[in-house]
Amino acid sequence: MGCIFSKENRQFPGYEDPINLASQTAFSVSEVEALFELYKSISSSIIDDGLINREEFQLAIFNNRKKENLLANRLFDLFDVQQQGFIDFGDFVRSLSVFHPNAPEEDKIEFSFKLYDLDNTGFIERQEVKQMLIALLSESEMKLADETIEIILDKVRHSWRLM
Repeated sequence: MGCIFSKENRQFPGYEDPINLASQTAFSVSEVEALFELYKSISSSIIDDGLINREEFQLAIFNNRKKENLLANRLFDLFDVQQQGFIDFGDFVRSLSVFHPNAPEEDKIEFSFKLYDLDNTGFIERQEVKQMLIALLSESEMKLADETIEIILDKVRHSWRLM
């Protein structure tokens, strides 16, 4: 197999066997090996410690490590499964698996729900949707009047009731 099985990689903090990770996710072994290379690159982008911290994660996703970003913070919190303030390789692969085309739809729905449930109450409230909408608009540098945002929120709420 590839170089991922080298002794050096087994000493990597958070390293997990690609065969094991492939069996737990929608990824193949070769995809897990490719993700390890990406993981190593991200985890050494600011601090070369073999772990991905919040700043490295934001830099990798949004190419910006200084600007506060609600979406990046939410994604980081969901990827930081053990809530240790960093993402290890196993959590990185397992979290990314939800985005794989073969991942179960239920997993995708659950992940999306958790992304918007900012206060982790098990409900997505209007204020949480508003916070996320404003954060997404600010990331795109798009400006909308408060009244327009309220109209969008009313339409979203109305469409949820119809489902």
